Amino acid sequence: MGTSTDGQICFGIQFEEDYRFPWNSDNADIDNWWLYKICGYTNPFELYDEEGEWLNGIKPSQGQIKEYYDPQREFEKEHPLPVELINYCSGDYPDYIVAIPRTCMTSSRGFPKAFNPKDFVITEEEATALVAFCQEHCQPYDEDYDPPDFTPHWYLSSYWG
Repeated sequence: MGTSTDGQICFGIQFEEDYRFPWNSDNADIDNWWLYKICGYTNPFELYDEEGEWLNGIKPSQGQIKEYYDPQREFEKEHPLPVELINYCSGDYPDYIVAIPRTCMTSSRGFPKAFNPKDFVITEEEATALVAFCQEHCQPYDEDYDPPDFTPHWYLSSYWG
């Protein structure tokens, strides 16, 4: 028997293996990079120490936790991440496509999903915004990598988790 993978489809720009994105250099995930570094969000106060543990080892009240996260949720609604990362390889060896979020669809083995290809019409504005995001934020960091082809395509890929 072979290895089971998830099927996925998206419209985006493919990057080569081990490509270094700016959020990797900040040791952050794309969501935190976007929220804090690009959009400039600041927490109303600190809940966590440098290791990600509760300050002073004490869990704050539910009211304090809500007071911390509610402004962040509102800010995220006003500043949504304009792309989605699609891992087209595996959890241990990720390779990425930077895609238009509404075009991303996955299906796990044994759970097919019906979809209408006519729903996947990409506007010129969406394609232009995707290319602009990648040209601004996804340039190579060193000479080991050539700039990717910033022409978006439809990709049918698989993911092994």
